[in-house]
Amino acid sequence: MFLCNFVLNYNLSINKLTTKTVYMPQKYITLYSILLLLLFGCNTNYNKSLHKFPVDNKYDSEFPSMSVSNELSYISKTVKKLDIIAFYATYYFPADSNITRNNINDSILKAYSNSSIITHESVSGTASVIYNTHELIGLLTCAHVIDFKDSIFSYYQNESDQIQTISIKIKQQNHVSGLPSGNSLEVAAINTEKDVALLMQKVNPESDTYTENIKTLDYPRGSIKDLQWGSIVYIMGYPRGNLMVTRAIVSITDKMKTGMFVTDALYNHGISGGPVFAVRDGVPNFELVGMASSASAEEYNTLIPDEDIAVKNNINVPYAGDIFIDNNKLISYGITYSVTIDEIVTFISSNEKSLVTQGFDINSFFK
Repeated sequence: MFLCNFVLNYNLSINKLTTKTVYMPQKYITLYSILLLLLFGCNTNYNKSLHKFPVDNKYDSEFPSMSVSNELSYISKTVKKLDIIAFYATYYFPADSNITRNNINDSILKAYSNSSIITHESVSGTASVIYNTHELIGLLTCAHVIDFKDSIFSYYQNESDQIQTISIKIKQQNHVSGLPSGNSLEVAAINTEKDVALLMQKVNPESDTYTENIKTLDYPRGSIKDLQWGSIVYIMGYPRGNLMVTRAIVSITDKMKTGMFVTDALYNHGISGGPVFAVRDGVPNFELVGMASSASAEEYNTLIPDEDIAVKNNINVPYAGDIFIDNNKLISYGITYSVTIDEIVTFISSNEKSLVTQGFDINSFFK
C-alpha cells in the first residue's frame, strides 16, 4: 500500500510537469512507464482480494463475508440453561463396624441413621430445544450433565473392602429456565457411553399456550464427512451460566472414528450440551454438525473445610473443623471435544421404540 501511494504521488507530480513543457527526457519516459506498470500491478492485486468465495458444497474455512448475527440471534432463543441438583443421604460407618458392600442392607442403614447427613451435588450445562409439539418439549444435552450415580462409596485406606461412607441418591431435580412451569423435566433417553441424552417435559396445551413462544432448533442436519481441516464452527451455550457464542476451528483427527471431533474452542464449565454449527457455502446456510461435550483436563485433589462451618477472613486462626477431599479438574483450554451429529441421529434412532411410546414423532427431529 505504501508503494502504491508513492507511485500515485510520483505519477501526479510528473503529470504536473508535463503540463508545463512538451519535452520529456528519455530517462523520465522510461521511469514513467515502469511506475505505471507498478501502479497497474498494485490495483490488480487489490481487485483480486474482492473476489467471491467459490461454491464447493463444503463447510467454509474462511471467515464469513456477511453478518451472522441474525442466525445466531435465533439460535440463542433455542438454547437453554440446564441446572441439575441431586440430594444424597450419606451414612458414616466407624472403623470397627466392618461394613462391606456384601453385607450392607436397609437394616444396617437404619441402625446407622443417627450418623447420616443430607448432602447435595449440583452441576450446570446447556440444553437445546429440538422438539416442540406444544404438548411435548424435547431437549438435547450431554449425558454426563444429568447422570448422577445412585450410590457413592468411600473406603478405609487400610481395608480396601471396608466401607467408610455410603451416599445414596434420594432425589434429583432437573430445571431448564424458560420452560412452562408445573410438569417436571424427565429423562426420555440416555447413552452415557456416547454422552448423549434427551430430556422431555409434557405440557397441557389447554392450560398453557406459552410453548408457542418456545423456538425450536430446526436447522438442517449436517454431515461430518464434509468437515475439513480449518472448517469454522460456531458453538452456543452457557459457560459459567452466561449465554455466549464462540467460534472455533475444526481439526481432523482419529477421534471422528469414535463419534467425536476436535476444535480449538475455549471450553468452560457449563457449555456441555451446546449445539455446534458449520456454514456451508456462505451465510445463512447454517447446519447442525454436533454438540459440545467435554474438554481435555487433568484431575487433582484438594482439601476443603466443612461447608457448614463459616470460615471468616481471619486466616491466622488454625482451622479445627472436619476436612474433606474435593476432586477437581484443571481444563486444558483450547482442546474441545464435540459429539458428531451422526452419533446424535443414531442415538435417536436406536431409542425409537421408547421415544414413540413416550409421545415423540421420530420424523420431527431436525430437518
